[in-house]
Parts: sequence; structure tokens; C-alpha cells
Amino acid sequence: MFTAKRLTTLLLGCLALLLVLCMIVFPDRIFQASLQGLSIWWKLVFPALLPFLIITEILRGLGFLHAIGTLLEPLLRYLFRLPGAGGWPLSIGLTAGAPSAAIAIGELRQNKLVTRGEAERLLSLSHVASPMMLITVIGVGFLNNAKIGMALALLHYGAVMIMGLLERFKSPHAVEEESAIASNRLSNGSSALSASSTFHKSITALRSAHDNDGRTFGKLLGDSVAHSIQQLMVIGGVMIIFSVLSQVIAISSITDYVAMALSNIEWLRLPETKMLLNAIMSGVFEIHLGAFAMGQNNLLSDNWQYAILSAILGWGGLSAHAQVKSFTLSTDIRYSVFLRSRLLHAIISFVLTAVLWNSLNQWLSGLASPVFLSHPLLHSGQTGARATVGGQAFDVWILMSPIMMWLGIVMLLLLLFSVIIAFFAQSFGRSAPNSKR
Repeated sequence: MFTAKRLTTLLLGCLALLLVLCMIVFPDRIFQASLQGLSIWWKLVFPALLPFLIITEILRGLGFLHAIGTLLEPLLRYLFRLPGAGGWPLSIGLTAGAPSAAIAIGELRQNKLVTRGEAERLLSLSHVASPMMLITVIGVGFLNNAKIGMALALLHYGAVMIMGLLERFKSPHAVEEESAIASNRLSNGSSALSASSTFHKSITALRSAHDNDGRTFGKLLGDSVAHSIQQLMVIGGVMIIFSVLSQVIAISSITDYVAMALSNIEWLRLPETKMLLNAIMSGVFEIHLGAFAMGQNNLLSDNWQYAILSAILGWGGLSAHAQVKSFTLSTDIRYSVFLRSRLLHAIISFVLTAVLWNSLNQWLSGLASPVFLSHPLLHSGQTGARATVGGQAFDVWILMSPIMMWLGIVMLLLLLFSVIIAFFAQSFGRSAPNSKR
């Protein structure tokens, strides 16, 4: 008898066999697809994300991300009805991007510091694209416009905030675990909520994380570089394999038949329907490939073009889904709930972008541009990690320092908002909402 697990294994085996057959029958087209995935990764993704990932790993080893997670506790408790322990995975998700937070959430669940429902909602909230990817990789690298990257980032995080507020009102599950989990939280000192206690716990978390890490700065730097390159190698391998898979689908003419079917619907009858379907299919598999495909072709009017791109970013790509599934395999966190949250995030992102894109772009255009947004590279009309402007070569690395400074300011504002919540909670003598409610 075929179980769901056996059927999944059989389906994946058949897909792998189909992939091998296509490699044998169409070696030239498969090679070109592989080369395209490698080129996008090496020229755009690798140089944009490497310094950011290294710094993130150093901050994690020094304990700063633990401290930031502690400072985010009031924000989580009051806005999203999540325990303070979720601040650490949220800070990882906001800095390193998806799916890095899934490992930390799996550990929280295994240590019974969160209920299953809280772990699932926390995973939905922290599974976001990193600001560096949205602004530098997509905005600068793919679209040659950092302001577009900023607009996509605002809409992406706005959509996940709305999704988090909607999921806040879900009734908690696994009531039988509540007493044990409450006891674990109390023993970890996560019940008090005030401005002074939040700062004290933040400093304590920083010292504890740094002491537990125990590495010297030189050792930490070397490990951070090695770990970041390993992460990027995984991203590169995934991009290449899904680029090949997208080419296999193109060879099979599936998109041709779908485009012919859609052409019978008048308002979907577009000359670029096949190209649009290929771009969406790439995004379903892997968001870097999907974002690149959407950015290289003006298939629709601006708001609809970027609405689809926002939906792809909210979806996250099946490659990231597979990683989340593997990271949470030893827990009872349900993939079906995570899948539903990704679909919801994609829908909210699509609607927000379609409605707000033009007005948001006008507002950003009216703002005074920081120096790094007026850099000649952003107006050179060239894609890639390097562009030649006036006979001089510029690359994405030039933009790293000011962009990361801007991201630091945004993070400080978020932390300030969280501390203000804790201050008012202390002033009015209100305790944090209990996660049971």
C-alpha cells in the first residue's frame, strides 16, 4: 500500500529520472541553463550577500543577535501574542533571511519553550527575505534601482506584519503542554516585562551567548567566513539545479500549453504570456531566479509587474520550503501550516503592491536621496555585479557600508519601538498578554 511518504519518494525519483534523461537528450540547453544559474549567483548573489552573512555570523558569535532578540520581546508579546523566547529567531530572520530562523525555532520547540501553535506562527513571521537581498541583490543587482528595492522591502515586511496580526487571533492548540511550557519559560526568566528588566535581560543574554561561544575574535572571523561561504554554496547549488529544472519544464512545452489555454481568456491574452509563465515558474522554485527573470523583462505595467514579484518573494520558493522542512523534521511543526502562511503572505504582498505601488514610488521619489542611492552604478543601465561608468569600473561592494548603516538605523527604530512598549507596560502596571489568551 502506498503511503504519502512513499508516493512523495516515488514522485521525486521520477522527477530525478526525467532530469537525467533531459540532460542526456538536450545537453546543450541544460548546460546553458546551468551556466545562467551559475552566472546570476556568482556575479550578483555572491558578492552582495557574502559580507552581510559574515557580519551576521560575527554578531551571532559575539552575542549581539541574542541581545537584539531579547529587546524585541515586548514587540512580540503585545503585537503577535508570542513568547519572549521568539525574539532570537525573529532577529535571525530579519538579518540573515529565510530559512535561517527555522533551526532556532526547531530548538525552541524541542526544549518546550514554545507551543506547537506558537512555533508555527513564529516560523511564519520570521521566514522573510533579508533586507540585503531585497535592496542590494534585487534592487541594485537585478533592477538597477535601490529605491525599487526599498519599496519591495517595505511592502514585503508590511505584508508579513499584517499576516502576523491576522494569525495572532488563532486559538492556541496543544493545551496539554501549556503547564510544562509555562514552567520552562519561568525557569528561563522570560515572564517579566518592563523597560529595566528588558535591558537587563538583553545584557545578560549578550554575555551568556558570548561566554557560551568562547571563540576568540580571530577564530570567530575565520569560522564566519567559512560558514557564510558554505551557505552561499548551498544557495548557488540550489539555484543551478532549479535553473536546470526550469529549463526541463520549458523543454516539455508545459508553459506553451498553459499559455495557449490562457489565450482563450481575453483579459489574460498577452503577447508575453509564455515569458511571464516561465518567470513565475522560476519564482515558484527559487526566488533569486524568479526575481531575476521578472526584473529582466518588462512584461506588464509597473504595479502588476512588481505585484507578481512581491508575491514571489512572499512565497519564498520551494527550495527554501525544502530547507525549512528538513530543519523542523525532528519536531511536530506542521509543514501544512507553514505552506498556508506562505500562500497568505504571497496574496497579501500581491494585493498591497498592486494597490500601493504607484503612490509608494511617488513618495520615495520625493524623498531626498542618500548618497548611496544616487551612486552612478544605479543609473548605468547595466546589470551584474560590476558596471562600467565613464570608463571606470564600479561594483556592488561600494554600496555595502552605507546600505548596512541604513539597515542599522531601521533596526534601531524597531528596537526603540519595542522598548517604548515595555516602558508603557511598566508605567501603567500592565503585564504582558499571556500566550494562552
